This record gives sequence, structure tokens and C-alpha cells, in this order.
Amino acid sequence: MKVTFRQKAGMHYLFADISVSSIRIQTALGISIKQGKFVEKIQGVQGESDIETNILLNNYKSEILALIRTLQINGKLSKDAIRDGVKLIRERLINADFTPVEEKSFTTYIQNFIDRNSGIRKPATLKQYNNSLVKLKAYETKMRVKLTFDNIDYVFYNAFLTYCIKDLKLSSNSIGNIIKGIKLWMNSAHEEGLHTNVVYSTRSFKKPAEASENIYLSEAELKTLKTTIMPNKHLEFVRDFFLLACYTGVRSQDYSKLNKSNLINDGKMFKVRTEKTDEEVIIPIHPEAKRILEKYNGTPKTISNQKFNEYIKIVCEIAGLDEMITLSMTVAGKRVSTTKPKFKCVSSHTARRSFATNAYKAGVPSLAIMAITGHRTEKVFLHYIKVTKEEHAMLSSEHPFFAFRTA
Repeated sequence: MKVTFRQKAGMHYLFADISVSSIRIQTALGISIKQGKFVEKIQGVQGESDIETNILLNNYKSEILALIRTLQINGKLSKDAIRDGVKLIRERLINADFTPVEEKSFTTYIQNFIDRNSGIRKPATLKQYNNSLVKLKAYETKMRVKLTFDNIDYVFYNAFLTYCIKDLKLSSNSIGNIIKGIKLWMNSAHEEGLHTNVVYSTRSFKKPAEASENIYLSEAELKTLKTTIMPNKHLEFVRDFFLLACYTGVRSQDYSKLNKSNLINDGKMFKVRTEKTDEEVIIPIHPEAKRILEKYNGTPKTISNQKFNEYIKIVCEIAGLDEMITLSMTVAGKRVSTTKPKFKCVSSHTARRSFATNAYKAGVPSLAIMAITGHRTEKVFLHYIKVTKEEHAMLSSEHPFFAFRTA
């Protein structure tokens, strides 16, 4: 049998590799040591100030070896039995006084999590994590409390929701993104053996969410856009690229991939690996998309998403898309409605919704559209498209099943 301690690259936490007979297990010790201080060769840390830590590690190894011998003698040796035994050892040896205060801090853990995922996770994801961290630190200041792994409970959950609603006046979906992060970080820390609190994983500790209200442009509106003469080449390009996105359904971060280098099957399809989900999607080329590609010799230039969203509103205003639209969302705990001209509501994401909705209304099967948009469940997809219940019924009424038959 063999028990070896090690520290994973980029992490503060120690793990034990346990090998006995044909059983191989890796388990967290619940011990945090500054990166680089642990010396694997000596299975400990160097320096007189770290004597206590080395004693703890020696005790850990002795108790794990004793546990294995006991299990062997009783004929109960198994992965689950070893894991359960190590968990009891960890709970007994790692008391509240051993772990440094900064390592118990939930916000400190989040910062470390962000730091070690820099360059691994998408920049937009890291930005969301940092925004959530800022709000959690502001909550600590406001409530004069230090968040630890142990006090992320129902009392915190309800108090934090109230803070987000009344003080920050956030929307339900914005709050949901923060709660989603909290659940992620608590689960990560739990897997690393840093705590045993599982309140975050219960159904009551849920992520608030509501169906977002967004617009799409119908085929008739897209035709209006296409036939409207723009006052300059720059706005004409923005209009053309928006139409290209409306007939391919890609996210704005993948606009740069809508060029001839990603065409396959004799130019009849796009093959795009998405930035957000790192999935490969195959998109049939719509005749309008083909026309636009040919207009720009297969390689349309791109502009920043911020500028694109600014200019597409001007394009839609010129095209006369000024129908008054009322959108609602929950902000600060109240349902708030805003009415404004449709052109002010158009953004790069409108193109993706327009693609999905128009394809659905044209009779393209949901699963075929989902294969292009990357939606994993039909439930999420049907929330995404902008079709009213009446429009659903009208589409269904055209199916042969509902046709009138004579007896």
C-alpha cells in the first residue's frame, strides 16, 4: 500500500494519492499551503514555522494507513470505504483553528478561482465572475459580515436576494447569474475538501430566472432592410452583415467566422466552431447569405460588437422599423415595462433570434434548427424563439393532422 501527498499545479490545496491492491484513489486533504512551499520529495513543507503542518501531514498518513489495514483485516476494503474513512479522518484532524482565516474566506476563494482560470475560461465568463465577486464584497461591507464556506446558508441566501433586489435593484436574471456562480464556487471548494456545507446544492437554494423578452425581425422586415438604400457604404455594410447573421444564426462572437474559409460542401454550408460552447455547427447557406458573401468576395470585414450594436439601430431607423414595442422585466422585485421604437431594441443578438424564429415559422423542424443554434433542449429552444401561442396554433393548424376530412 502507498499514500503520497501532492499539490496540483496552480492550486493551494493538498491531495492524497492512495494505492492499495488494485484500488487507486485521489482525495482532497482539506489542507491549504502556499503554492511552491510543499516539497513532494520530502512529503512536507520546509522551515521551522511549518513544523505544525508537517506533524499534521504525518498524522494524516499514519491514520490513512491504519484505516487501510483495518479495512483489510475486516474484509471491507473498497474505494467507498476508503473515501468514507478518509473523510472522517479529515473532519477529525482539520479543525476550525488550523485553516488560516484568509483560506476560509469565500470571496478569497473566488478570487483564487478566477486567477487560476485566467486564460482557461472565456473572457466574458471571467468578466461575469468578477462582477459577481464585486457584488459579494459589497454585500460583506454593507452587512458587516465576512462570508465563509460555512455561512453560505439559507439565511445568507434570503438576505443576499433582498440586498440584490432592494439595494442593487438588479433584474431577476442578473441575480440568477450571481447565484449560479455561488453554487459553482461552493461545489468546487467542496470537491477540494475545503468544507462540508451542502446547503448550496439543495432545491431551495435556487437560481432566480425569468424568460427574457426580446424582439425578432420578421421576413417582411428583413426584406424592408434589404431594399432600403443606405446613405453610405459603412451603414450598408452593417445592414448586409446583420442580414448575413439573420440567415446563419451565429452569435456575435462568431461573426468573424462567416467567411469563405469556413465554407464546406462546395460552398453550400458553413462549418463553425463556436466560441461560447466550443461546439462545431454546420449551417446550410441560405440564398440571401450566399448573395451577401458574393457581394463581399467571400470575406466580409467585421467591426466591434459595441459599434455594430450602435450602427444597426441607425440602419433600422433609416429602414423605418419604428413600430412601438413594449418589453417587461423584473427589476428591484417589480415588473417594469418600457415602450420604445423597435429600432432602438435591435442588437446583434436580434439576428440570432430572427434566424431561429423565422426558420421555425417556415416549418424547419425544431431539432434541425437546434443543431445549428446549439440549443441542447427543445424546452430552452421554444423559450428562445419569439412565437406567440396563437402563432403556434396557426402553424399547427396547417399540419395534415388538422385537415378536415369527409366521412
